[in-house]
Amino acid sequence: MPTNDTEISILLNDAMALVERDPARTMQICTKVRALAPANLVAHNMLEQLNAPDCYGRWMRINCRIDPRDDIFHFFSRHPLAGNPIREYLSDGWRTLSELMLLLEEAGVSLTDMQQVLEFASGYGRFTRHLVKAIPGRVDCSDVLPGTAEFLREQFAVNAFYSSHNPREIEYPKQYDMVFVLSLFTHLPVNMWTPWLQNLARGIRPGGLLVFSVHNEAAATQLGVNFGDDGSHFVASSESPSLDGAVYGTTFTTRAFVEQAVVSALGSPVQVYRPCAFWEGQDGVVVRIA
Repeated sequence: MPTNDTEISILLNDAMALVERDPARTMQICTKVRALAPANLVAHNMLEQLNAPDCYGRWMRINCRIDPRDDIFHFFSRHPLAGNPIREYLSDGWRTLSELMLLLEEAGVSLTDMQQVLEFASGYGRFTRHLVKAIPGRVDCSDVLPGTAEFLREQFAVNAFYSSHNPREIEYPKQYDMVFVLSLFTHLPVNMWTPWLQNLARGIRPGGLLVFSVHNEAAATQLGVNFGDDGSHFVASSESPSLDGAVYGTTFTTRAFVEQAVVSALGSPVQVYRPCAFWEGQDGVVVRIA
């Protein structure tokens, strides 16, 4: 159905004017907007706020509000296979939860037994909303993007603090049973891996886990990536236009590079390396911190 931006703008203005005094009419308007523009977050968030009968929060049983600044959501909304970007964004966070639980099971650990977990590079909560349902009251979050900490605190009642582009500047409020870092090392220049690995390990109690993802070697090769002599390849661009490509680009690595980087930085071997553990082509890496 073709989208008429002017019509949508008029409808949303009407909805915002009516939201306090006529919630039922507001829901009708927002449902119409959502039909015209399935990725419209103003209509979506208003339906969630009003707990509309057909809002996503009712059947997913989580907080489904999405921050308009969320680059990952906009990546979904632009994807050629995205028929319903909001539903696919929300359900993808649930998929990450199931993928993480399977990876931890391979390491002999249960997510629900953990008392303190840090989701690092959490963004605006694509995964957080599912994690807090699985282990309520036990999740902290951190990200570098402006507005993330406030949004995560307000919507998901987590302790959220800001990260930094310089890992040496990051201080942790406590030590955690696990620090989970999805799709950060897939973007970091490899000369920054050692300081990042070492700093993240500082936030983990002895015997706790660092869990992170990297691009799958075979999938990268199929894409035509040519690895350097060290087993890495870096491109200064990513799906996140909010971040400088020179410090947050796209990083491809071989399994041998990853395992050597972990030993060199932390003095501990990789406990579990699971190919294609996350998304279409990201491997899962589990390291137990001494």
